[in-house]
Amino acid sequence: MEAFDVPVAGKCLKLSLGGSVVHSIHLSFAPQIEAFLVENLTAWIASLDGSEELNFRGFGLNALFMLSRTPLHLPFLHAAARFWNPVTHVFSFGGQEVCPTFEDFQVFMESESHEEILPQFRFGHTQALGRMCGLTAHDARSLICNGELDILGLIHRFSDAGDRSNHCWQSLRQHALCLCLLSHFLLSPGSGGSSIRLIEVAQGLREGKSCIAMTLVETLMGLDALHRRETTRFAGSPLLLQVWLMDKLRVVDSCPAYSARGYYFRQRLVDALDEGWWFDWMCNLSADRIAWRCPWLNLPAMSYSMSRLIGIQLIGLTHCVFYFPFRFLRQFGHDQICPPEGIEYPAAFPVRGAQLARYATTWRTRELLAPAPTFSCTLSDECLDWLNEEAQIGPSFASEASTSSGRGRRDT
Repeated sequence: MEAFDVPVAGKCLKLSLGGSVVHSIHLSFAPQIEAFLVENLTAWIASLDGSEELNFRGFGLNALFMLSRTPLHLPFLHAAARFWNPVTHVFSFGGQEVCPTFEDFQVFMESESHEEILPQFRFGHTQALGRMCGLTAHDARSLICNGELDILGLIHRFSDAGDRSNHCWQSLRQHALCLCLLSHFLLSPGSGGSSIRLIEVAQGLREGKSCIAMTLVETLMGLDALHRRETTRFAGSPLLLQVWLMDKLRVVDSCPAYSARGYYFRQRLVDALDEGWWFDWMCNLSADRIAWRCPWLNLPAMSYSMSRLIGIQLIGLTHCVFYFPFRFLRQFGHDQICPPEGIEYPAAFPVRGAQLARYATTWRTRELLAPAPTFSCTLSDECLDWLNEEAQIGPSFASEASTSSGRGRRDT
């Protein structure tokens, strides 16, 4: 069995590829292994030449090559997570509600695909991994254990460029790199290891589909888990969440047109190292501080509602999740209005195969909302009273039966 060394606590820890050793030490040495993974994945990205980046465009992930140069600012993210509401799926900064949307993440990733990847319930993960990475059945099985994918093993096998003129080898490396990028930057697990469902996602990307909706679902669910203190790690894409938050809260300099290539060079306007400082700063945010319509997001329309549903329903790796545009209309360029009383908010629920065909149709026919010519950033007294009253009572979840059936009250 092949093995390699990981530096841990000043020593070299030998890990066996695909063996039980990797999984048994995962929790004990998670920070060191994570640092080792980041270092090697960063080196892999930096080693790509122009032709390799060009050939990789078919996966739709090239924006990560530049965005990944931006380090995560965890004190900032953890401070922001304290303002998250896991029922209504909004950040509430001083009564100003905001939420990352499908279109936000789509812009960040410079995605032009119009078909979203959906889970596949009869999918041979081992066989698919073998095909896409040119592995024998034995080697493919060695990289899968207990429903998790051995990302370290993939990096060890494929990060070496080898013969750049060997197009077959380079194609196999592209699939392995796609899996590693998904695991670390877009569909990061909040706990445990990377899901084997990333193999389905990589195949879908190669077919020209998009994983934007999945990425947003896992990110929102990760915020929910953080709020419930089920984990201390951000899931989904903390990278895209940070990009969105720093633009929305004007932490970075504004720009007339967004590009992933230019994001790294934008000036930081507010900076601090301490989570407590960021928390106090966010407590004092006002409506005029928030970039409701970022200059780079002047889209003709954004997803606003779906047939018979209270909000926008998205499907992730394993669960369906909602966000609710009627709560943050100012992000759509409209005055905020109060929703009717008695709104019940659907909770996340497991994906069921029988729902997927109907969901795909509902997604394609979703209602888009174009911005109004003008709108007010300031909340009306009526909206302020509504928010204050809700803060005292708290919003309510829809019943489990109506949520899982995809119904839930729609009073908006």
